[in-house]
Amino acid sequence: MASFKILSASIFPLILLVFLTLSQFFHQHPHLAEADYKLIEILCHAADVPEICFQCLKSDPDAELATSKVELTVVMMNCISSHADALQENMKEFASNSKDETIKGVFIECSKAYVEAKKDVLSAIGHLKSHEFDEAESSLTQAIYQHYTCQSTIKRYKQIKISRKVAYEMKVYEELCSSADRIIERL
Repeated sequence: MASFKILSASIFPLILLVFLTLSQFFHQHPHLAEADYKLIEILCHAADVPEICFQCLKSDPDAELATSKVELTVVMMNCISSHADALQENMKEFASNSKDETIKGVFIECSKAYVEAKKDVLSAIGHLKSHEFDEAESSLTQAIYQHYTCQSTIKRYKQIKISRKVAYEMKVYEELCSSADRIIERL
């Protein structure tokens, strides 16, 4: 009987430790639960480029917590905002590395355009959260306009070369914007 008490006294802390270690896994949410995935699928189906929409939403942990189309659209707008930041930095770097003053000026203007685009995206997010969908769409249209202004200026100067990486980043930004625009139209 005494050996049973000693055995149970030494095993109890071990069992408690195992239970406490495993208990953290019982409270975690599964990665993109079935309901969340269905909502993402419905939302991205309305997008111009569903693959880009899926990629954006699956890469952001906030998508797991979203419970509505509006919240998922905000997550998508955050992807656009991140791309605007990256493009602004790329354009700034191109400007600083350029020896030609004209080309440098183009990249500086593009950098400024993406700063403005980010402001427009943040404005659109605020409007989405307030369920002001027409205003959100208008702000997003301004963000797209900033992008097109930069893109057309770069194309006008044949001597300007950008990396494939930046060209791809610009394409993704454009696709995300047009997809978000289509989604907002349907909210």
